[in-house]
Amino acid sequence: MNQQATTFCPVYRAIGVLQEKWVLHIVRALLGGDRGFNELARLVGGCNSATLTQRLEQLEHLGIISKATDTEVTGKLARSIYSLTEGGRELQAVIDAIDTWGRAHLHEDARQPAEVAAAPLEMLAQ
Repeated sequence: MNQQATTFCPVYRAIGVLQEKWVLHIVRALLGGDRGFNELARLVGGCNSATLTQRLEQLEHLGIISKATDTEVTGKLARSIYSLTEGGRELQAVIDAIDTWGRAHLHEDARQPAEVAAAPLEMLAQ
C-alpha cells in the first residue's frame, strides 16, 4: 500500500465532499437562512427530489447541516427544516472565495447558455 493511500489529506477529503453535485448550491441556499425541503428545491433548481434528499442526508451525516421538525404545524404533516451547523456556516468563506475568483476570472461574455447556473440561486446573491 502506498503512503498516499494511507495519509489523510484534508484538502482531498474536502474536495471530495464539496464536489458532489448540488452540495455547494444547497449550502449557498442555506446561508440565506433555514429552509424547508420544498423551498430548498426551488432555490437550488434542477435537482430532483431523490437527489436532494440524498445530498441533505449526506450533509447531515457529515455535520454540515441539521434537520429539525417544524412542530408548530398543526393539522398537517410536520415538515422538516434544514439549517447550517457552525461548520456549515464556515463554508461562507469558501463560497465567498469562489465568488471572488469567478468575478475576477470568468467573464459574462465567456459563459455558454447551457453552463449558466440555475436562476433561482442567482436571486440569492441579490
